[in-house]
Amino acid sequence: MRYYFIYIFFLINIKSNAQCFSKEFFIPADSLSIHRVYLSAGFSAAAYSSFSTGLYYAWYRKNELSSFHTFNDWNQWKFMDKAGHMFTTYIQSELIFKGSKWAGLSNQNSMIMALSISNLFQSTIEIMDGFSHQWGFSWSDFGANLMGSAFYATQQIIWNEQKFKLKFSSQKVKYSIDSDELNNRINSLYSERLFERLLKDYNGQTYWISFHPISLWTNKKSFWPDYLNLSIGYGVSGLYGGHSNSWFNEGGKKIQLDPEQFPRINQYYLSFDLNLSKLKVQSPVLKTIFSMINIIKFPAPTIEFNSKGKFKFHPLYF
Repeated sequence: MRYYFIYIFFLINIKSNAQCFSKEFFIPADSLSIHRVYLSAGFSAAAYSSFSTGLYYAWYRKNELSSFHTFNDWNQWKFMDKAGHMFTTYIQSELIFKGSKWAGLSNQNSMIMALSISNLFQSTIEIMDGFSHQWGFSWSDFGANLMGSAFYATQQIIWNEQKFKLKFSSQKVKYSIDSDELNNRINSLYSERLFERLLKDYNGQTYWISFHPISLWTNKKSFWPDYLNLSIGYGVSGLYGGHSNSWFNEGGKKIQLDPEQFPRINQYYLSFDLNLSKLKVQSPVLKTIFSMINIIKFPAPTIEFNSKGKFKFHPLYF
């Protein structure tokens, strides 16, 4: 939920700043560039300061504060929030690593920057949560952050590329529910605005691992196109609460949904995907744009299997 805004914040700033430069600006330096180091450091400091201040005023200032405390949310939301933490830190690690390479840093120093800065951003959220009465510092969230950056670093160290790429997709769920209580609950949890709904509604989100089935075993050319990946996804449906579909309304009355009528379902997907980084383009500007949007799963025919034991074929699933 909140952590998605961090990556979007990065993309907006990079895009707006990059427009002021020629196409050579997008080409990584072949040796250390002090000018680019200063530029990257200045942008990172400004981004972190703006993010921390903005997050405080947007999320925490209007909520009751307390002394620092922890909060165990390990098994909430069927681990969709943990997938979100892992995904976000993975993407941040990739962005910072490439930014450091752009400035001419070595692979080792770029990786140190990627791991430290991505976890600094995410840990800022966890610490702020720790002082919030409504939430609390979550060790499981902190662990998911570390897993995301480690997932990126491990592949980069072993293969010098991401053979397993984490991706994300989201679509607006059409709730056909004749219940004011439940509709109010949905709007309260996931917002009524489309953009926020796409970022907050776990029932419409899917997290993917995208990979090339041939290049996992060999770098030789094959019949399988370089840009065509297989993708394994995880999603959920029927979630209207963290642990269960029960909550207290504004009047203090406990609302409990019938688990038979409103089951909480795990969904597993197998689909195709496009790896935009493998498309043969010459323009460094276009390569940068493709790199930015390559975090999104490409719509494709998809097979779904869910925890109720049912298979479903989607001619086109995002």
